[in-house]
Amino acid sequence: MHSRRDLLKTLGAGALGAATLTATGLASRRARADTLKSFASGSRSGAPWCLFSPLKPGASVGKGWKVDSLSPVRDGASILALTHKTQGTARIHICMRQGKATGLAHSHLLDLVLMDGGDGARPTQEGLGRVVQGIAKRIAKNELGAVEDGTLDAMTRMLTHTERMALYGPENIL
Repeated sequence: MHSRRDLLKTLGAGALGAATLTATGLASRRARADTLKSFASGSRSGAPWCLFSPLKPGASVGKGWKVDSLSPVRDGASILALTHKTQGTARIHICMRQGKATGLAHSHLLDLVLMDGGDGARPTQEGLGRVVQGIAKRIAKNELGAVEDGTLDAMTRMLTHTERMALYGPENIL
């Protein structure tokens, strides 16, 4: 059985295939990028909170970290902000997972990528790493039962981290 995301990708691939027949290589890549950007930004849904249930803003997630906010899906990801009294704020980008997992943690369908400007080379503080892994486990329990239309719409608009980097550039998705 195909998912809603598979259907949308198929429809998008068909439209992109038609565009490729009439466009040159560079124009085709630009058209594809514009289509993906439009698709990834077009959601009117709120933040996909049911993936994090029962967490809400202000909830403790361990090791001194608390949930600050969760953004609606924009530019292909929802951003979870965590705060700590001494460690500051951590921004976790919730992206679609495809193939091998990327990021700090993952669920069945999603990757949780810590965006701290370290290009993957900076070691993550152990407490924060454990907290994010715990959040990923919570998401894994909730994602397959996410039946709210708003959450499904939000999830279909998520891109993989690699797609986001290619479309927007690493300097623009912090």
